[in-house]
This record gives sequence, structure tokens and C-alpha cells, in this order.
Amino acid sequence: MAVDSRTFKDLMARVAQTVTIVTIPSEDGPAGLTVSAFTSVSAEPPIVLVCIDKQASTLGSFLDGHAFTVNIMPRGTGDVAMLFATRGADRFGTVGWHHVEGSGPILDGAFEAMVCRIVERTEMGDHWVIYGEVEEAFGPAELSRNGVEDPLIWLHRGFVHTEPD
Repeated sequence: MAVDSRTFKDLMARVAQTVTIVTIPSEDGPAGLTVSAFTSVSAEPPIVLVCIDKQASTLGSFLDGHAFTVNIMPRGTGDVAMLFATRGADRFGTVGWHHVEGSGPILDGAFEAMVCRIVERTEMGDHWVIYGEVEEAFGPAELSRNGVEDPLIWLHRGFVHTEPD
């Protein structure tokens, strides 16, 4: 029996996702968007993937680009995540960020970041899957963040706070 898209989306709404903002350079300056489909693929070599909707305004930059940055967002940055999820928003005009040579910027609010060289792109259903080999990693210490922070989590179509067992 086939599962319709609404049922599938309802099922996936019950799967917790770490919120990431993926950035990339473009001809018009930095581009980026909030993604919930981000995961590791391989440890040797270190490869991650992000999934980008075919309707995303930034898709062209990811199809033409060579490198992207994954910004892992901490709890309390839901407003930034929503800004980067809003079509037509001035994403980089109100959020602090710093340039990464040859890749997308690191957002000031990120508590971890990965600079990735694009190694593969695959069209899959209504998304493109973009694979990147992690060439640089920045943890809380490198990003001048104090202490370990909890990631921003998306669950049940909203941001949630989790407690460790």
C-alpha cells in the first residue's frame, strides 16, 4: 500500500532532527537555508549529506557550487532557523557571520560547524541530496562558545528542549 505525502510528513514530524543551517557562496553573495535532513554518511573519509527541496530558492547555488558549510545551531536560536527557512528573507543582513574562504560562512550563533567540499549530488524525489567531504571542523572552543550546548531540535513541527536520561 502506497503512503501519501501527508501521511509521510506526519510520520516524519515525530522524528527528532538537529537543526542545521547550510551556507554556500553564490554570485550574489552568501546563500543559505535551514535544513532538517542532515546526517553523517561515512567516517573514513568523513562525509555528510544534506537534502535540499527542489523548490528552495538557494538550490541553484548548491547545484553549481563546490563547497558548503554546515552550521549546527544551539538551543535558543529558533528565530535564526526560522529566518533561514523563510523564502525571500534577508538571511545574512540581520545575522552575524564570518567568511570562510571557498565555502559558505559560519554563523555567529553556531556552536559547531563543518566546511565540506561537494563530492556528489543526487536527484531524489522532490529533493536533491548533496554529499560533502568534511575538510574542516569547528567545535565550541574554535567558535569561542563557552561550554557544551544542547543542539536546537525540531520535533512535532516545533522546537523542543530535551533532557538527558
